[in-house]
Amino acid sequence: MALVSGVIHFLIVGVPFIKAGGGGEGLLYIVIVDFPLFWLVNSLHPAALYNSLAFNFWLFPVTGTIMYAALGYLLGLLLRRIGRET
Repeated sequence: MALVSGVIHFLIVGVPFIKAGGGGEGLLYIVIVDFPLFWLVNSLHPAALYNSLAFNFWLFPVTGTIMYAALGYLLGLLLRRIGRET
């Protein structure tokens, strides 16, 4: 489950973000998909999102993929635990 969710995130967010060069209004959906990351960085250091393209390349494709892989892992554990109890 972790691999599937990580790959899906990378295909939906990472590849278009890298192809677009990290800029443009067409990538607004990335903020919606990666809202927890956007919110965290915007609360801690808002200037990082707007001044550093290299930081954005690291944040959304890489860290977002890791975040969704971790969520997929936790979801897989939960489903496995529910399956054992029934």
